[in-house]
Amino acid sequence: MKMKTLHLSIIIAAGIGVAAMFGGIILFSPHMFSFRSQNTSDGSQLALAVSINSTQIKTGQSMGMDISLANTSPNTLVVNPQHNWPLRKWSLGPCVFHLPFGMALMQGDYTLDNMSQGQRLPLYPSGRYMCKTIGIVDFVFEPSSTKATIETYNSTNYHVNMQYHVAFNGYYQGKQFQPLTDGMYTVIGDDQWGHISVNHFTVSNTS
Repeated sequence: MKMKTLHLSIIIAAGIGVAAMFGGIILFSPHMFSFRSQNTSDGSQLALAVSINSTQIKTGQSMGMDISLANTSPNTLVVNPQHNWPLRKWSLGPCVFHLPFGMALMQGDYTLDNMSQGQRLPLYPSGRYMCKTIGIVDFVFEPSSTKATIETYNSTNYHVNMQYHVAFNGYYQGKQFQPLTDGMYTVIGDDQWGHISVNHFTVSNTS
């Protein structure tokens, strides 16, 4: 019961953070919009970084994961949205699809060769979520930075930091919370331009 309470508090806090983030970016004032199709990049100068806070945790402990996308160029980088997802099984959150990267938690030992066979473990309960959708034209990254501007079709720009942190000690089957059981787990992070990172951790009830 204590474990479930811990997880739900993490999820609720994450939900509030997501709502606050969306509330913040919605408040940005619209300004003049222009297409940048003449200056776009294929995303090869972007670097995806994914890390977990441990490779082994005890039953009941939380696992933390950080994912970020950075412009490695010393110049402003403009990239169009792509659909070159190595594995499109997101678990960041029900309304975090404006970020051009995602992650998936799977139970078992998966690699690049067999990751498509894994089943994603949702980090939030199933249900109906009211999410704001935006038509993204391109992402404008600041030089050597994770800071970017999302330009949209409705002439509104959203300024975001391409970093995300998620913590979990279980997953959901429908609306039912399930704690992480003993064994190995795979955490996969990927982005729209084909970058991917695979990490593993084990859960054990031994000291």
